[in-house]
Amino acid sequence: MSNSFLQCVANVCGVELATLIKDYKYSVFGGNTVVVEGHSGIADYSTETVSFSIRKSVLRIRGADLRIKCLEKGFAVVTGEVRSVEVDGEKRL
Repeated sequence: MSNSFLQCVANVCGVELATLIKDYKYSVFGGNTVVVEGHSGIADYSTETVSFSIRKSVLRIRGADLRIKCLEKGFAVVTGEVRSVEVDGEKRL
């Protein structure tokens, strides 16, 4: 599939192209907010770790005073002191 086709589909669906290609996307804002798109549910939740199921993997947010501020199908916003974001053990932040 060409990127132009996928970009067209992303526009119609109202998501970013990266979400279609990888099935998930996350963004960290200011070290205190993480937006996760394309998750398939919560895998673990505490004030130190919030984990989401993605594909056949787990996206893990580690920090302090973490809270899920918004949770919808495939979309979540986590706030608090974000120290790291990992996907299956690979540190990404």
